Amino acid sequence: MKETGGKKSLFTFDRIVALSSILIALFLIHNEYNMPNPNIQQTIGPSFMPIAILVALIFSALLILVTSFRIIRKPEGGEAAPAEPPAKTTAGQYKIMAMVILGLLVYAIMLVPVGFIISTTILILWQAQLFQRGKWIRNLVVSIPFSIIVYYLFVHVLEVMLPMGILPL
Repeated sequence: MKETGGKKSLFTFDRIVALSSILIALFLIHNEYNMPNPNIQQTIGPSFMPIAILVALIFSALLILVTSFRIIRKPEGGEAAPAEPPAKTTAGQYKIMAMVILGLLVYAIMLVPVGFIISTTILILWQAQLFQRGKWIRNLVVSIPFSIIVYYLFVHVLEVMLPMGILPL
């Protein structure tokens, strides 16, 4: 952000994202606790995974927030010097962020009709290609087993149904 009068702005991009993530995660956790519970006796219940992921998101956001306030101290016991300002975000980085969000939106749209395994495999391939271009074989070797293992764990271990879509499983 812009500095005025020699002071560093409190509202940097990292801090805004971290605080927004914490607030959104807290809102979603509150909503998850207010959802009606199924009348089926379950060991864990369907709320466990979303809440666990949201708690992990809060811890990650807190780590980003604390890191954004980190300062570098001079070894001679002098005054604390502010951390080096982060590099400016380039247009290419904004493009990649927009493509990540676009991928997540397409994933949300195609999850139910296409199914978890296929749509998750496509999402992982899409995200991997954004950050590691041209490594198709490696990305396929990771994305397909990951989608199948996660599907198996949710459906058979946690007994949480995921959309099958077009695959006859």
